[in-house]
Amino acid sequence: MNSGGHSSTIDVHSYVNAELIYINKSDTDGENWVTMKHSHHFVEFFYVTSGRGEFLVEDKRFAIKKNDIIVINPNVEHTEISDTHQLLEYIVIGIHGISLVNEENPFSYLKIDDVNNSILFYVHQLFEEYNARQYAYEEIGRHLIRILLYLILRKKSVSLHVEPSQKVNREIALVRNFIDIHFKKDITLDVLASEAHINKYYLSHAFKKTYDISPLKYLSTVRINTAKFLLESTNYSILDISEIVGFKSQSYFSQLFKKEIGLSPMDYRKECSPLL
Repeated sequence: MNSGGHSSTIDVHSYVNAELIYINKSDTDGENWVTMKHSHHFVEFFYVTSGRGEFLVEDKRFAIKKNDIIVINPNVEHTEISDTHQLLEYIVIGIHGISLVNEENPFSYLKIDDVNNSILFYVHQLFEEYNARQYAYEEIGRHLIRILLYLILRKKSVSLHVEPSQKVNREIALVRNFIDIHFKKDITLDVLASEAHINKYYLSHAFKKTYDISPLKYLSTVRINTAKFLLESTNYSILDISEIVGFKSQSYFSQLFKKEIGLSPMDYRKECSPLL
């Protein structure tokens, strides 16, 4: 059945193939925050719950605001930047097994402006189900995902496409996403294992097998890469940057930065941004 002239193709197998990898809320704590460009082997849905900011997708940059949805297809580099006065907050949903397509106008991302309250309701319901983890939450979650996909298809002339089978370890993908969002916090292997509800030794082994890097080394890499971005693009002090990216000690940050990059933070800034 068609609604409002909508021409999307409804493929039942696409919905069956859709698997929730994670659902998380952004973490701002009312502070300066930034995330680095990254990509995933699955589609991500960002629902902006408050504030304003910008989204960077590949070489494109566009404004986002409360009640916008941004859909990022698999293997597309992206990140988000918050407005300094109206802090950006969002819920991010990772779904494996599908992508959104338009055969006539191919796209890597989709922006949907001012979505209605029904979509917001189901996004929050999905978050609460996976946060509480009560009886049959995964089954309920599958139905909520299907509803959300239908509602999104109503808004845009796109179709669901079944992605080629590529095994994704849901717990390990969740851990990586947790690090990407919360890297400035005090994160240990125990914290990550608790977040994913798995044994920390299994987590360490599986993460290394999946991403060819240990979880704590990945955390350190995210922090250093974020520091590089801030050194290149802002005039924040070295102390401020060390705190923003999650280091408790500026001296340790500087030592680690020089070890990884080959230059001190100050020398790196001078080399990359001589005018700052």
